[in-house]
Amino acid sequence: MDKNLKIELSETIKVTDSVKARTESEYLISSNKEKCKQLLGKSSLSEGDIIDVLVSLHIILEVSLNTLFRHLSLMGIKKDVDEFEIIKNIDAINFIDKTVLFIYNSKFNFDTKLTEASRYHSIIGTLKNFAGLRNQLLHGHSISSVFSEGKSRQSPLKKNINPESLESQIERFKFILEGMRFYLDCLDSSLTLNGKESFKKAYLNDDFLGH
Repeated sequence: MDKNLKIELSETIKVTDSVKARTESEYLISSNKEKCKQLLGKSSLSEGDIIDVLVSLHIILEVSLNTLFRHLSLMGIKKDVDEFEIIKNIDAINFIDKTVLFIYNSKFNFDTKLTEASRYHSIIGTLKNFAGLRNQLLHGHSISSVFSEGKSRQSPLKKNINPESLESQIERFKFILEGMRFYLDCLDSSLTLNGKESFKKAYLNDDFLGH
């Protein structure tokens, strides 16, 4: 083998061995965004369609925030600890608690935007309200109607499966992501402007819902 080629190969191997990269699957985010887009494009929605959108919205939000916080946490941890051990511990914290910790423990530069910061602080309560409906659906709460003596009564969850409730949930979803985009923009960290924009596009984007 040519001596120069040996040197080039050796240098290439050394460089390759020193490169560290991590990829994250975004299938649950992209597939559920597409599902929502398709369903919301229909002229009318059945009860089943509404349930599908409600569940998909929650999957998008929870997976997106969990992934974002995982990225941010790993960027800030300098300890010589196995990365998957760190990820396991981060993933054990639910996404609402992660959001609370992010808002209260991160360093922000709000400058003249304190009023907006106070307004977006309410995304914590909005998150809890948003998650409540999904929890009822996936924990098997009754979606039922009772007909008796000429009258119809609906279970509490069934009352919330309607176009008006769906619209309210969509507005909560948008407000939460709007608030998170604001906090990310104001985050005082080593994260570059391009990095922030990439994170917003990947995990805090609600364009699939239209405006």
